[in-house]
Amino acid sequence: MRTLLRKLFATFFLLSLVCVLQVQMAPVPDEWGTDLIYRAKRSLLWRWNTLRPVGASCREHSECGTKYCRDRACSFRVFAS
Repeated sequence: MRTLLRKLFATFFLLSLVCVLQVQMAPVPDEWGTDLIYRAKRSLLWRWNTLRPVGASCREHSECGTKYCRDRACSFRVFAS
């Protein structure tokens, strides 16, 4: 009984190694990863996550979620200068 279990275990182990090596050595096209990244960057959720909230520091209007930067801080409205 033990020899049968050892043979089954050895066979299973060798087959597992062969499968792992086949998966690791398989070529993967370069386009797979880049399409997903570009699609995520163009999504509306990505733009919302990269914009800064009201009160956060900023240098220009395009950095703020409200599109208004005043005195290096995002604000709700444009103030007359």
